[in-house]
Parts: sequence; C-alpha cells; structure tokens
Amino acid sequence: MTSFTARLSTTFGRTIAAGATALALVTAPLASEASNLRLLSSFDSTQRPTYAVLERYLQNLDAIGGVSITVFGPESVPIFEQLQPVSSGAFDMLYTHPVFHAGEGGLALAADAIQVDPVARRESGVWDAIDAFYQARHNLKLLALMSVSMEGYHLFTKEPLGPNGDLAGRKVRGTPTYFGVIEALGAEPVVLPGSEIYSALQTGIVDGAGWPAAGMLSMRHYEVASYRLRPTFGAATQPVFINLDAWARLDADAQAALLEAGRITELEMPWVGNAIQAEEDARLDELGVGIQQLSPEMAARVQSAFIDSIWALADDCCGDAAGALRELAVTAGLTE
Repeated sequence: MTSFTARLSTTFGRTIAAGATALALVTAPLASEASNLRLLSSFDSTQRPTYAVLERYLQNLDAIGGVSITVFGPESVPIFEQLQPVSSGAFDMLYTHPVFHAGEGGLALAADAIQVDPVARRESGVWDAIDAFYQARHNLKLLALMSVSMEGYHLFTKEPLGPNGDLAGRKVRGTPTYFGVIEALGAEPVVLPGSEIYSALQTGIVDGAGWPAAGMLSMRHYEVASYRLRPTFGAATQPVFINLDAWARLDADAQAALLEAGRITELEMPWVGNAIQAEEDARLDELGVGIQQLSPEMAARVQSAFIDSIWALADDCCGDAAGALRELAVTAGLTE
C-alpha cells in the first residue's frame, strides 16, 4: 500500500472544504431535548490515542448539542463480548475495533486495509456498504468510521530484529488483525487483550506486541519493550455504532447530531492523531526506545501480508459482503 500521507496530500483540499462545511453546523446548537444514551467502549482513557478518537467524537457531539452520552468501559463488558449487548439493546452505542467481533460478522474490520481518506471512503460507497451490513446483520447503525491517525499499526519488541531482519522464533501478541504481519516476520501470534500486554512482556509470555502506532507511552509499554519496528502498516480504524431501536427512538435533530459529529471526527482524526503520534515518538526517543527499520523487501512483505490477512478475515466472516466491499475499495484506489 502506498503512503497514506502521500495519498491524502492529493485530497487535502476537498477534505478541508468538507470539514469547513461540517464545522459550520456546530455554531448552531440543536433545539431538541437532550437524549441520554449509554455507550459501551472497548477502550479506556489509558489507551491513548485510541481513546482520544472517542473523546474527539464526544467533544464534537457536545458542541452540536442535543445528545448526552454516558460511557461504560471494558470493565463493564469484556471487549470480545461487547457486540451482543449493544445489538440487543442492553447498551445503546458501541465504540470498538471490529476485529473483536470478527467471528460474529465484523465486516468493518476491513477498513483497516482501506486507505485513510475519509472523504473517499464515503464517496466510494464503502461507508454505506458497512452501514447496510451492520443494520441487516447486527441491528446496528454506523455513525462514524474514524481512523486513529495516518500511521496505522506497528509492532514493538523487547529485543532487536534477528540476524535475518525478522522475528523468527518469537511470540508476539496480536488480535487477528496482526496475524499476517506477525507470521510474515516469522513469529508466532498470541491472542491477548490489550490490558495484558504489559504483564505478558514483563513475564516473558510474549516477546513483542502489535498495537496502534501510538500507545506505548500511555500504557507504559516502553518500560518492558525497547524497540519499535518501522515502517508502520495498515489503517487503525474505530467505528461508532448505535442500536437501531435506540436510533428509531431519537428525534431527527438528535439523529443528525450523532451523524454530523461522526462526519466531523472522521475528517479531523487523521491530523489530530498524527500530532499525538509525533508527540509520542519524540518522547519515546527521549526514553531510549529504539527504532528497528525493516528492510524494503520485508516492509513490502509486511504491508502485503497485512492487507491480505485483513481481507481474508473479512471473507471468512462475511463472505459475499466482503467481496463487494473490496470491489468498491479497489475501484476507488483505496486498497489492493
């Protein structure tokens, strides 16, 4: 996959223009009575910048007005068990990564293989296709498809790359999102929640981990891992969904607020996330966390392995819907 930054530079003008139109709506708060919604999040405030995406969405929603949200974190419901409570209406909304419910039909996980271009994701039909799938399959409506930054994911390790420039013989934590990359580097994937990465590295259960490219700092992974692998890969993308029954109970103003906050946040987050990434990288440099650069050949293999594995996951979970989604993305030049 080509550089997300390079691609976005060609669409920066239309993205900013769309953002200006969206932000203009913020100046006129909605008049409808507040709607109180319960949102279940797979991430808590220690997991910056992933949680910063939700915070940005809530800030934008608050600026528009008309809706109030109470957030419940993964301590309320474990991350791999959160889809059903929202689908059934026990909670109203869900902020998550779709790979956590891949086995239940997590089509939105494919967004990680689709370039970070929020305008093109909508214009290509990708956004609408994911929305339609979740409405039909999970009783959920998509409100936002927000990328953490333009840097995507990375691996970090306790020890440097091996003599062949890989991680042969090591165990690396990762959800299925990372399996293709971990295996391309010769390592064995180990599935663990993000909250267990620190202790698993500390005790030697794993030798490295996959995570969004920023996050080592807030979760203090730098204390138990000494190296970051570069280049990064993929497009870490977090959706917000709402239960369709809860959606139907809202008035038109509240519905518009939820959607507009999503559109604005999609436009903002790549740039906001990049700033967070730059701050983190500078601090990790100061803390002595080194960078291990993959060879050009290995970097290309990692990128291809990531894209292939993401689409394979989507095919496994969602069949024809995944094929149709990929066709939309390929036609728009957003994936391989």
